[in-house]
Amino acid sequence: MQLETILVSLFNFAHIFNIYMENLTYHKEYLSFNRRLTMLWCAFILCLVFTTIVSSTLPKLTSDTKLVIYSSILLQNLCVFIVPALLTAFFITPQPISYLRLNKSPEWKFVVFVIAILVVSTPAMNYIIHLNESIDLPDSNIEQWMRNTEAAARAVTEQLTNDMTLSSLILVVCLVGILTGIGEEVFFRGALQRIFIQRPINAHLAIWSTAFMFSALHFQFYGFIPRMLLGAFFGYMAWKSRSLWTPIIAHAFNNSIVIISTYMISNGISTSDFNSIGIPQSGEFPILATISLAITAIGIWIGAKSIFTKNP
Repeated sequence: MQLETILVSLFNFAHIFNIYMENLTYHKEYLSFNRRLTMLWCAFILCLVFTTIVSSTLPKLTSDTKLVIYSSILLQNLCVFIVPALLTAFFITPQPISYLRLNKSPEWKFVVFVIAILVVSTPAMNYIIHLNESIDLPDSNIEQWMRNTEAAARAVTEQLTNDMTLSSLILVVCLVGILTGIGEEVFFRGALQRIFIQRPINAHLAIWSTAFMFSALHFQFYGFIPRMLLGAFFGYMAWKSRSLWTPIIAHAFNNSIVIISTYMISNGISTSDFNSIGIPQSGEFPILATISLAITAIGIWIGAKSIFTKNP
């Protein structure tokens, strides 16, 4: 009965959304900022509800936990992120791929730059993650909810990386590394940030607002700050390079390197934990993290002056 109610509500929402879109199609050359933003979030909510319903039925179809997780990740990236972005871009312009800046391949200097920054910033980012996780909030239901969401996310990650073989490593890299990088960048930097930047507001405000939403929608408070910083970095790369493939490559690289590191440790190939680099022992000064932060700041400053040019 509850499922029937949800489906009826979903149908009603889809009907209203369809009427709204037909009106936008007729007047799509006059789409305002508010209508663009409304369409993107309505499509996001509709696809999110659909994906949630479908994902909830997957455990009934198979007892393979990893297959359920793989399917859920695939659905999430395709339906929740890519479809709403493409749909919104289509009703904004007859060239949605161009609007999302997926039609321009990145220049090699941009790719080298973003990967170099991600590598040298690893100790600093790990230490920031450590500080974020160390935040102790007053006992409350909100804190308990935050802790529970963190535990749930950690459990899913452990299930994905547990007993990982080479073939499963490749699959996880494709899904969590590459596809997630594509999906989230298409939605956040390709559609949402693009809509914000086309609004007559400061581009930096648009980038940081998108980064805030990017981090908030992960519902993981104890990784909120480092994820927002990454989101802002990806946002500036999209804005400056004028190609969405630049932050997609950076995002995919960032996700994939963590997965590969976990695989190497679990299989005895490496004893160094990628996620612990830069985190000092208790009471020690974070020398490596400080050096990493300084080099990262200098690298970004040099890149902004010599590699990138300001783009509208």
